[in-house]
Amino acid sequence: MNPSPRSHIYRMVVVLVLVAAGFAALRSLAIPDSWDDELFYRVDSLDELKLQPLRIGGNAECAGSGCHEQQRLVKHKEHFAALSRGNHSGLACENCHGPMSVHASDGKRVAPAPINRENTLCLGCHAPLLSRPKGFPQFNADNTGHSYFDVEITTPCLDCHDPHEPRHMAALPARGEPEEESTTDATGQARAISEVTP
Repeated sequence: MNPSPRSHIYRMVVVLVLVAAGFAALRSLAIPDSWDDELFYRVDSLDELKLQPLRIGGNAECAGSGCHEQQRLVKHKEHFAALSRGNHSGLACENCHGPMSVHASDGKRVAPAPINRENTLCLGCHAPLLSRPKGFPQFNADNTGHSYFDVEITTPCLDCHDPHEPRHMAALPARGEPEEESTTDATGQARAISEVTP
């Protein structure tokens, strides 16, 4: 008896059926029990995410914080009010200052709030890119104010701009100069301390 001229095709079909059956079996073993085919995610992951430690506090935590003594709290509220009415009103404090968990944990200060005075922070959003929406403010050395003051892309933005209200000009302390901060000592007396800005 001669083998069929199509036997190689039959063998290939059998191999493909076995591969498909093996793939289906492995797939059914790999899919978690909580998988939702309509929403296309593992429902248990929501509970797992809730168990992760909180890192972001939100603007309300910064603006209405009871963590600071009165003078610092007033300063936070002023910054928050300026941010709310300025061009950066859509930003959260933590967009620039980093996660609140770096600064405070369990109602206690663990480290100073990061203040990034480098241009890389501003240029993350304002570097000149063709993909930016029309009218979005981008750094331009030919801008009237920039050209008048010989501002280049490496010039610190904070030399002129208040990050909380960027259209207003600001004279901030130069990097490394002491910035006065009030705190309360053990006797309840307010005293001024000097902290070098990062």
